[in-house]
Parts: sequence; structure tokens; C-alpha cells
Amino acid sequence: MNKNYLLPHKFKKIGIWSFFPFFALCFWLLFFGELDCNILKWPAVAICTDSLNATQWFTVVTNDPINEFAMFGLLISLCFTALSKEKDEDEMTGLIRMQSFVWSFWVTAAVLAFGIIFIYDIAFMLFSFAAVYVVFLLYIVKFNLAMRSIRREGK
Repeated sequence: MNKNYLLPHKFKKIGIWSFFPFFALCFWLLFFGELDCNILKWPAVAICTDSLNATQWFTVVTNDPINEFAMFGLLISLCFTALSKEKDEDEMTGLIRMQSFVWSFWVTAAVLAFGIIFIYDIAFMLFSFAAVYVVFLLYIVKFNLAMRSIRREGK
């Protein structure tokens, strides 16, 4: 039995359109810091929190959820874009999809290895946050370029 775990094609459009505002928000938060929205602070359950004083486990903290909202939105938009069917999904598309995934994992591993060796301190933490999304971005670019190339050969 051949199971297909891909989302319907309409999710790709939703993912593409939602990617841009979430990417812009994540970019802003990563490089320019917090937004001054003291209105949105509310209690949140934390498995682990690390302050200057001590590490606390399973506690409630006061948190501005804009960071979580931005990162979760970016993750969902990338998943929708990467894991949606094409209009003309067939066996060849599945092969290109698999090859693109493998290629993106290898390149992401190389980027992470580079970062582990050459990036330190707070810059490494920022790099780590961004590196989570690299595998998705590389896959989407590689897959779409390969599909465009295949479609042009067919015309």
C-alpha cells in the first residue's frame, strides 16, 4: 500500500502567502529585538526557564508570545509549502521530491558543521535559531528549480 502524506495543493498557496509576513517578523525579531508590545504579556507554562539567578523547571512565566507566534507561523508556512502536492503529482515528482530532501539535508548538515566550528557565543545561538529553517528553505528552492527544469524539458 502506497500512502501519500502530502497536503492538498491549495496548502502550497497558503504557505507561500503566509511565509512573507512571518519571515519578515522573524527577521525583525532576530536582528532588531523585541517589539515594544507590553499589552501582550501573559502567563505561559514553561518546561524550563533559565534566568541569571537559576534554572527553573516546570514553572509559569510572564511572556510576550510574539516570538513564539512568529516562529510557529514561519514553521507552519514552510511545512505547508514544502509538504503540499503539486498539481501534476506523479512518480517522477516523488523521485525529485526525495532527491531534493536528501540534497537539502546534506547541505544543511554542512552549514551546521561550518557554524559549529566557526561561530561562537551569542552569534551561535542566533545561528542555531535560523538554522532550524534552512532545511525547509533549501528543499523548497531545490525542488522547485528541479520541477521547473523538468517542465521546461517537456515543452
